[in-house]
Amino acid sequence: MTTADRIAEILRPHAPEKKLKQPEVPLINQIAALWDARQPKGVPSADPEWIVAARGKIGTREIVGPKHNTWIVESWHRLGATWFNDDETPWCGLFVAWSLNAAGLTYPKEFPRAASFAAYGTACPAQLGAIGVKKRAGGNHVFFIVGITEDRRYYKALGGNQSNMVNIVDIAVGEVTDIRWPAGVPLPARSAIYLPVLPRGTVSTSEA
Repeated sequence: MTTADRIAEILRPHAPEKKLKQPEVPLINQIAALWDARQPKGVPSADPEWIVAARGKIGTREIVGPKHNTWIVESWHRLGATWFNDDETPWCGLFVAWSLNAAGLTYPKEFPRAASFAAYGTACPAQLGAIGVKKRAGGNHVFFIVGITEDRRYYKALGGNQSNMVNIVDIAVGEVTDIRWPAGVPLPARSAIYLPVLPRGTVSTSEA
């Protein structure tokens, strides 16, 4: 079904006697052509599996006080960092590793260190699903790139331990030192690279 067919299908129930008139056809075709022209080529039909898993954890946060988020503690142990038993230890690397593992992918053995992701997988251009690494005071931060702002100044970063929770924040493009594609996943052809343009949001101020 073409875009014009879909538009006609939507409009038909609202037309007199549920029939579109012949003079309306060129207008529908023009609208369809404009719509097709604005769609980026190579737009994926869905988020990569690791991004689906990551989005499912949005809202997960640390517990203030002596108690700890059970999911964070159990994930440390399940992924191999059995020496961690809290949610205060910077866990951005844990979140990225957990998301990759949920999609059946490998992750760095030293995943608790965000910097370990700078050598993981393959270097790639910024795109939906890529892993970004940046420096921060006292260490590094790792996250998934899920978009870019219209002014091209900020990546939309889906990550853990961002203000003590899983969320999407804006991270300046110039602060990102490495962009990697997950190991074991074919690198998309340049013609198929897709990076959604999204509205400005909250600029990240805390990743520790």
